[in-house]
Amino acid sequence: MRLKSPKQSIVLLFIACAGCAQIMDYLERVPHVKGRAQEELARGVAKDQSGDSAGAIEAYTEAIRLDSGLTDAYINRGRVKARVADYRGSIEDTTTAIELIQQSAKTYAEQVGRNRASDDLVETMQEASELARMNRLLADLYVSRGTAEAAVADYRSALRDADRAVVLNPSLAGAYVVRGEARKELGDLRGAIGEYTQAVRIDPTLADVYLKRAEAKRTLADYPGTIEDDTAAIGLNPNRASPYAHRGAAKEKVGDFSGAIADATRAIELEPSLAEAYVVRGAARGKAGDYPGAIADAGRAIELDPDNAMAYFNRGVAKMEAGDYPDAIEDASRAIALNPDLTDAYVIRGAVELHSGAYAEAIGDFSRSIELKPNLAEAYASRGLAKKKSGDLSGAIEDAERAVTLNPGLADDRSDLWRMLMDQGDPVAAKDLEAFIRLGPNTPAVRREIDEAKERLKSHGAAGP
Repeated sequence: MRLKSPKQSIVLLFIACAGCAQIMDYLERVPHVKGRAQEELARGVAKDQSGDSAGAIEAYTEAIRLDSGLTDAYINRGRVKARVADYRGSIEDTTTAIELIQQSAKTYAEQVGRNRASDDLVETMQEASELARMNRLLADLYVSRGTAEAAVADYRSALRDADRAVVLNPSLAGAYVVRGEARKELGDLRGAIGEYTQAVRIDPTLADVYLKRAEAKRTLADYPGTIEDDTAAIGLNPNRASPYAHRGAAKEKVGDFSGAIADATRAIELEPSLAEAYVVRGAARGKAGDYPGAIADAGRAIELDPDNAMAYFNRGVAKMEAGDYPDAIEDASRAIALNPDLTDAYVIRGAVELHSGAYAEAIGDFSRSIELKPNLAEAYASRGLAKKKSGDLSGAIEDAERAVTLNPGLADDRSDLWRMLMDQGDPVAAKDLEAFIRLGPNTPAVRREIDEAKERLKSHGAAGP
């Protein structure tokens, strides 16, 4: 005979040993215990809804103590634990809930098979409907667990759980969001963008997902795409400050300084304490030539966030452009102290040191920027100039050659390279001169420089173009 429940098993055992007082006592207590567990579950829900997370967890824990198979208690406790950043506890509870539902789903699937075999269509439909509900619930739980796994940096597990959710419910937008987050953290930014795209295709109202996609596009330097996604997020929630600041930063990157200033100003109107907005507006003002405004905005950002490296960097750039070199070095140094990997801060400090005649220090800063970003042509060009001024002509030539190789459009550095090569009587300059004639603009100044270079080459016996 197939036993349908633990209680039925106890009943049969009681029949087999009639008069057993312990079993009689158990049978009398089961409904009471189950009832108390449900009461604790309801108490937990009430605490949860009132915002009392600690009280909710305590009530759900008591419900589980009374009934270890109470799936809803594990689901709810896991959700609350995630809310209070106990992600590992959330993973544990959600895993238990998944296992309990999988056991029930297996039972229902077997029942569906038996009903089909007996042509009981009504029962089959009822059981199949319940099975489908369980699968949807499982999909939701895989998303919940995947979200918690991502929070503890277990991105591969998060990706696996999101994949399971998609199999069970391909229309679950949250599953694609989790997949997107996992792919982004694993370095697959284009894959992350694809996942976010699928999520907003399913649910176009997900403002945060547009922002996530904008962030990924910004990292890939797709600034027009960033602006488009930030704009979508703003359309869904026009009273949120940060999307304006993000869009302003992207506009500054594409040279729309007035648009960047307008967006950052709107962000400040919505949230006057948002340091990021002052950083963005200061950078745009500096690019537009408003150095006092740039310095003021960077200063306000520093007041709001004293550890904001970009604020110090932007202020250092503005001070350098305004001719305040000592303060520019001080701000660049502070930016580097806060973020030792901020490449541009080394470049700016090196530029000020070069201008001030501190060639050894400038060479050191340009070298560090090259370590961080090996293909930064401007850093090679600047280091080459510092080497030239310090008397290291061969090192200067090497850096200048590297600069124009990385960026053939650096005409000024190409011109400087010829002069250094020709000063050494190097016939390689003839080939470089020929390349410049092809690349350089046909202006009187350029033609005069070319003619001078030809004459100097001839004086060294090198064949000109």
